[in-house]
Amino acid sequence: MAKSRFKTKLSKKQKRNNVLVILAVIVFLYAITLLFGFGIGTFKDWTDKDVYLIALAMSFFVPSMLIAPFMIAGIVLGLQRGKAKRVRDATTFVPVQDLDYYRDNLSELSPAIVSLLIDLDIYGKKDIAATLLRMQNKGAVQFDNNGRIIATTKNKQSLDCGEIELLHIMKDGKLNNKKSLLQWMRNRFYDAEELGYIKKKAGISKKPKPIPVLVGILSFLCGFAVWGLFLGTNSFMPFDSLIGVLKVFAVLLASDMLFCLPMYFLTRWSMYNRRFRYTIWERTELGNETTEKIFGLARFINEFSLLSEAKKEQVALWDDYLVYAIVLEENEQIVKDISSLYKIGSRSFDRLHSRHT
Repeated sequence: MAKSRFKTKLSKKQKRNNVLVILAVIVFLYAITLLFGFGIGTFKDWTDKDVYLIALAMSFFVPSMLIAPFMIAGIVLGLQRGKAKRVRDATTFVPVQDLDYYRDNLSELSPAIVSLLIDLDIYGKKDIAATLLRMQNKGAVQFDNNGRIIATTKNKQSLDCGEIELLHIMKDGKLNNKKSLLQWMRNRFYDAEELGYIKKKAGISKKPKPIPVLVGILSFLCGFAVWGLFLGTNSFMPFDSLIGVLKVFAVLLASDMLFCLPMYFLTRWSMYNRRFRYTIWERTELGNETTEKIFGLARFINEFSLLSEAKKEQVALWDDYLVYAIVLEENEQIVKDISSLYKIGSRSFDRLHSRHT
């Protein structure tokens, strides 16, 4: 069966970042060309129009002759693509029942477990805000309009371990404490493992294989050979004909690829596998089945509800559907309202991921 993938706010942001990084690389190469031309005095007596148009035409040739710009470009692109691959893999799951929509309330699942199954990670404020809202729905806490969350004496037995832990954090006044909140996030991974939704991934090598490393070294050596041949042999620089220009272009392109590709693949591998320092998780069969239900519920909420416009005071009306809408990023206003009024996390908290388990 074909795999399915969540399109989360993170994955959409990653796509935008891919485009921005490519544009930044192009601008970087163009800037190098301009700096080089002004630095050696080539553009000294030229008009502004000639400078910028000719620099645009030379923005491949000049960085190629300098080597370093294309190596830097390979590193930057590799880092970006490595991050994108991590996000893509984490949001991809294997459907079990081929569901289009799922309308039932997944009341047995905590917001943190739902968030974790979407992309195998937990991201800060929205999951904590959703958990607090679910606790309010159970009657265990109340939101004070003066910026306080008050614990009640009701329905404590209905809380799961994640909600009980968050209740203690709230009572200790540590909803703005990074260390406490990150520990809460880490513990949800172990909850999901105990419930059978995820498991530790086995069989991952933390070191690059020797053959790719050897190929990378040989690629660099060949790149230097081609680059040196280009600079040291006048016959490789015949710009007096179209064939000559194409020959120069081909030689420089070959040199660039031999320098750029090893850096690209090495940094992409490094960024993708950076999480190897920590525990890697994957969904179990039960996890895939449950993720498919969450995927179907996300479609249902997106297409057949008005939960994106709901207020936190309407949680009793919508039951856990509103809680899940927050985790599924269908309602971001509630997250902003709760996190700002009740001081949940710090400004940088959402940038701290929980892959430290």
